[in-house]
Amino acid sequence: MQRNYRRLSAALLCLALLVPLGAQSPDPVILSYQRNFVRASISTKIELLGDSTRITTIDMTPLFADALDFVLQYRPVLGNDSQLIDLAAAAALKCSQWRDATILPRVIRTFTEFQDPRVRAACLDAFSVLAPGNESHIADMNAWLEAQLGTPPGTRALTDTLVACAAALGKIGDSSSFPVLFRTATSNLDSALTQSAKKALNSISSGYTEQILAIFSAGKLQPSYAAFAFSRERSDLPTESRGKIAQAAFSLSLSLSPSATGGDASLNAKLLSESLQAITELSWSPSSAELVKYFYQIQGDYKNGTGDSSSLIPVVRALGSMGTTEAAQGLSIFLGLLNSETEQKKTYNEQLMLAVIQSLGDLGDKTAFDYLLYVGYLDYPETVKKASRDALARLQW
Repeated sequence: MQRNYRRLSAALLCLALLVPLGAQSPDPVILSYQRNFVRASISTKIELLGDSTRITTIDMTPLFADALDFVLQYRPVLGNDSQLIDLAAAAALKCSQWRDATILPRVIRTFTEFQDPRVRAACLDAFSVLAPGNESHIADMNAWLEAQLGTPPGTRALTDTLVACAAALGKIGDSSSFPVLFRTATSNLDSALTQSAKKALNSISSGYTEQILAIFSAGKLQPSYAAFAFSRERSDLPTESRGKIAQAAFSLSLSLSPSATGGDASLNAKLLSESLQAITELSWSPSSAELVKYFYQIQGDYKNGTGDSSSLIPVVRALGSMGTTEAAQGLSIFLGLLNSETEQKKTYNEQLMLAVIQSLGDLGDKTAFDYLLYVGYLDYPETVKKASRDALARLQW
């Protein structure tokens, strides 16, 4: 029988190669495969499916539709029969080769009715190829994943299916999947699942920045920090998007600072520090006015002893990256105050002085000239005086 099957397979394949690409349905090759599929045992049905994937000139999706119809029809009778599961997995895995989305409803029904993780993984793989552009089916899969998040998965198999579901939604990259993927990524479920959801989330392009910003606008610290952290891992985001996200995170952190306590205070401090670093790295000048305002606040804390230079220096460096006149003016005045303090009290913070001078040099604004020049006449160490000379040489006239 096996020899006869191989002869039949070879004959069918040769026939397929002779059929013109534009042949109309019903195609004789498809019909031949379908007839032999009906006659064959389950193990031979699986071989027929594998054989048909070598045909690239004809859309063999109708054969795979028959296969999925067969497993769906006989599942109530055969239950968890291993051969039926093998057939379901083979049909789902290979049915997307011709990218014919007419089979998608059968794939989804197979996913729903079979609990076997191998079958479901194959269905999800096909779904990721066939579903793009089909908003209704994507919405159904989003809803299915959402429904699983209410309680922890009871088995490893279900967890693996959820991981595969998140990955499939990531491959499709539809913006409608963002909310459920974000919820999954920030859940307390299995780490493999949260990582898969995070990767999938960061595969979405359309509407990504807007949805991240919408999380900030809700004003909740923990999801906002998560959203900012996820966005920081995306190297493909345009500078404008990264700048808007960093600015929104910084603004939110400032607004929450007065009321944050305990663990929230610690997390908010991280959000503030990391968003400030991002603004600095990007030289995001739209944040200049807000940075200057914050600088005066931190400067006041430093003067009255409630803050130290470790919180002031990062803001100074951020201002140095702004490239704006208001940033240069704020730093110039501050350098003047530091010079006066050194002149009167003979005390100074060398690291803070170097940070201010470096930032003024980076800005290159000539309003800093007098303040930088005066550094050379005071009792500063040579490191500070040299930094001042270097900054003076970089001023633009």
